[in-house]
Amino acid sequence: MVAKKKNTYLADWLHTTAVRITRVHFAFIGVYILSIVVFDSWNLYTHDAALQLWTAAGVLLIVNTVIWYLARMKFSNLSLYVVFIIVLVVADIIFAAYNVSWQRGLASKSVMLFAVPIITAASLRSRSALMAATTLSVAAYSLAVVRYFFGNYGQAYRIELWGTVGFYSALMFVLAFLLMIIVVPKNEKF
Repeated sequence: MVAKKKNTYLADWLHTTAVRITRVHFAFIGVYILSIVVFDSWNLYTHDAALQLWTAAGVLLIVNTVIWYLARMKFSNLSLYVVFIIVLVVADIIFAAYNVSWQRGLASKSVMLFAVPIITAASLRSRSALMAATTLSVAAYSLAVVRYFFGNYGQAYRIELWGTVGFYSALMFVLAFLLMIIVVPKNEKF
């Protein structure tokens, strides 16, 4: 009886968490789109740049909307809710990496976007999911920055490349470890 009650609680919790995560993503995407409109209105973006960023936001919005729609349904298989959140985390990582690459790699201010998938993964209350999302974020960030650097060689120094990649990668893991303390207490079995 206790196991059934715990399983029901877990199902309700995963269902609610998946829906809430997607709702927050709607706000995140809305703010991102608003920033494109503002920067384009002030002619800070070219028309091509606005189109590329709008397309990236549109793709993320489509993925989020599909996940939101599916997450609202009641499934008996609890793993589906976890899969929904993981798919959203991967989409967030690709979105963040695209933005970093688009904004000139090392010079990008979009590094902060990697906090979104890391925090989203933390909502699963799983150390493994959190560390996997952080590792994938570091890999995607590193790949975007290094590819941009060597594709546009001479725009920065190599020491700046490796120092920046190391610094932001370390910060992503610090964020993950802090979230691990907050979200998954060591004495709690979940």
